[in-house]
Amino acid sequence: MSEYSPATALDCDDPGDDTIARFRYQFCIVAINAFQLISNPGSAVSLICENFEDVIVQRSDGNFDALQVKTKLRHLPPLKANELAVEKSLIRFAKLNARFPERFSSFQFVTNHEMWEEQENSSNLLWLLSEVRSSPKIKGLRKTNPKRALVEKISEASGTPVDSVIQMLQRTKCVARREDVKSIDRAVSDAITQCTDCANLPYATVLKLADDAIAAAFHASCNGRKTLVAKLYASDVDYHEVFAEASLEGKTIDTKIISDIISERLQAENELVDIDGLVNLDSLPKGLSRMVQKMAKGGVETVRIQHMTDLVRSLEALEVRWATKFGREKAKAQMKDVLGRTLTECVEAQVESSNTKGLYGSAQYTETKTRLEKRLSEEADTLHGCRIEHLMGAVGALTEDCKVWWSDEFELQEHSS
Repeated sequence: MSEYSPATALDCDDPGDDTIARFRYQFCIVAINAFQLISNPGSAVSLICENFEDVIVQRSDGNFDALQVKTKLRHLPPLKANELAVEKSLIRFAKLNARFPERFSSFQFVTNHEMWEEQENSSNLLWLLSEVRSSPKIKGLRKTNPKRALVEKISEASGTPVDSVIQMLQRTKCVARREDVKSIDRAVSDAITQCTDCANLPYATVLKLADDAIAAAFHASCNGRKTLVAKLYASDVDYHEVFAEASLEGKTIDTKIISDIISERLQAENELVDIDGLVNLDSLPKGLSRMVQKMAKGGVETVRIQHMTDLVRSLEALEVRWATKFGREKAKAQMKDVLGRTLTECVEAQVESSNTKGLYGSAQYTETKTRLEKRLSEEADTLHGCRIEHLMGAVGALTEDCKVWWSDEFELQEHSS
């Protein structure tokens, strides 16, 4: 039995790790927007972190988008308009709009949770915003009217004119992502693979790119200046002006920064990769963590791994339909048959592909799909209505079940629970 000490006991009362996860979620939102500078050129030129707002997007047309990022545990009720976090965000937006009139195209309330919509009343921010957009005037409305009450409350709290608050609310959007704060990693990976040079990168490389971008967001969100600025100490310049310029430069992420991050991580084909320490089990699809680890170790492209998780779910849905139509036992028998025939092709595909020097996971994926398509064309009548996506889903299921590998076998990370 190990000695009882801080090294062997877990403190379940310290919320520090949850706080860090919430901050990291904001940095991930920055990273997603940063990669969109590359994947969607022309829409925006830079991101400014923790300057007036959590994130400000500098658009190509010279205007800006302001983002407030708020997190909430998913088991708690949806966010209501009269919650403190929501009201504080609207107050900040109002002040920003009054300070920089006509410069913001949108004010975005971004949350990992969702917005309350059960009734059209003062708690329903989405309804209130739509009411403001459809009829912006509040003159003549009763003081108890939810729209008027919201506008006047924000106006008083922010010290800004009613007309300015209305203008801000007309441009306010709610972005409800509906995800746990720890599951945003896939969204960052998706944003990376939308970039032209990153569409077919190995999973491990994408994980490293994500970490690099999240780190850049962290540094930009701190105090801005990252290095010594010699001009700060020159006698012939205004110290405060140079300080502000240097700080804003440090808070800004532009296309060049992200392009440099991508360039540094682009690796030669078949370069050995190591996923140890990179894969966060909490961020992987539930019940498919071993599949992701194994395919990543073999160098399979990120888009293929992510698509494989969807294909496994497609196969599971097919089994449910079989059970409903034929009964549970027959459904199990049909699934066993499909898995058995799929495994045969998986084994042959790995043998064929493993002759490739270096990583062979990508070649194995292509060979497996080719073999399964051939089998499907020859045996469609006996494959119980399966399509190619179901057979590829079977490949993912077999991988998770440790029947299929995509590299030499290695020690898998496992959930502690």
